[in-house]
Amino acid sequence: MSYEARITSSVVFVSEVSRSVEYYRQVFGCTASIQNPYSALVITPAGYQIYLIAKGDRTPHPSGGIGVQAMIWTVRTPAELDELEQVMTDGGHQTYSRTTHGVRFLTSRDPDGIRILVAHPSPEELPRSVVDAVLHV
Repeated sequence: MSYEARITSSVVFVSEVSRSVEYYRQVFGCTASIQNPYSALVITPAGYQIYLIAKGDRTPHPSGGIGVQAMIWTVRTPAELDELEQVMTDGGHQTYSRTTHGVRFLTSRDPDGIRILVAHPSPEELPRSVVDAVLHV
């Protein structure tokens, strides 16, 4: 193969754009480069783009259905993972932590119930040796 494709963006359907922008700002330090009542583009500090598209109070995406189930974020240190867990808890979001094969996964949900996973160390630091059960939920 003579080319390298990279994932640079994702699209997330949400019920309220402003609420989701605030969540990604508070929890992950994202900035909104575009925002209106129906959509927003938030950008992570590392440059990853998340398009938030308002769908109103439609039925939530079923966990276990076909399609993207979660985005997995990574942090640089265990202390950053602890800090992120505290930010989520302080924001009223339940968290669950699990360590498997040297990788700690922090699981939570955004305001629409979309599953959020954060891991340490990153796959670059510790290549994955198993597909953890936390991904099958």
